Amino acid sequence: MSHNPCDGAKEGDYFVRYGRYYASWRPGKYLFPIDREESSRLDMIHKLFLVVQQDELYLAPLAENRPLRIMDLGTGSGIWAVHVAERTGRQSEIMTVDLHKFQPQYLPIGMTAVQFDIEDPCWDSLMTRCDLVHIRMLFGSIHTVLWPQIYRNIYNHLLPGSGYLEHVEIEWVPRWDENDVDKEGNGMPDSPSALEEWSNLYMTGLETLGRNGRIDGAAIRQTIEDVGFTNVEEKTIRLYMSPWMPEYYKREGARWLNMCFTRGVEGMSLWPMIIGLGMREDEVRGICERAIYESLEMRLRTYFNAHIWLARKPSN
Repeated sequence: MSHNPCDGAKEGDYFVRYGRYYASWRPGKYLFPIDREESSRLDMIHKLFLVVQQDELYLAPLAENRPLRIMDLGTGSGIWAVHVAERTGRQSEIMTVDLHKFQPQYLPIGMTAVQFDIEDPCWDSLMTRCDLVHIRMLFGSIHTVLWPQIYRNIYNHLLPGSGYLEHVEIEWVPRWDENDVDKEGNGMPDSPSALEEWSNLYMTGLETLGRNGRIDGAAIRQTIEDVGFTNVEEKTIRLYMSPWMPEYYKREGARWLNMCFTRGVEGMSLWPMIIGLGMREDEVRGICERAIYESLEMRLRTYFNAHIWLARKPSN
């Protein structure tokens, strides 16, 4: 496959490794490519969540009678923030924040893009008194020990009493439910599962590099509460890999997840498995190919869990 740097990237912004483009600024902090293929994967994840949340961009109960101040951390391609800007109107202020210049060249009125490392302890250059701070798909990017600091900084940048944190993640651990197996026996994989093998290697690679892709909902909730947030809620959504269910939005969600996984799993895996685990490039591509092959078996009813945490900053 021929890969290309993301739109707007200049020579010097990236270097090529394993046939993919990686960022030159603070190299190795972000473990994934910054090329057009990765941008496309992030856009597909956005479409996936739009479908499974039935066109809702966020769950936070934000004010509807005034302009909003919203910050999107680790914005990636910026597609979520662009859609929020289009829906909330010109008077709202939206700041996108990312380690890299991934976003489109032309932004909606009221939207600004900032290149910034949110692992830095001081956020003085970022928007304050926000109605919403949004995070999506940053597990695997943020060093595990820094999550309390990041939640604390988010807390400090929210509007007291009505400011919300909304954090969205997919745990890339394949699961199967015996209740999903039909009378013909469709649903469960043969043993061993290539998806399970891939997931274990991917998670171990992240952990070796100081990141965590596994989700402990109770621990994350406790970390959020320890910062001072109240009304902490966690919503879990099953994301299936094959469209076997009767509900239209679930079938469409499965199609988007499958497309996202099959086109993006190699980019997700290269750095964590080669640098983190010392695997050869051909070994990584091999396990990715086997995982893709299994994901395309329509008889299987594999799913991943998506998690959404919603928390409010209290008035005091």
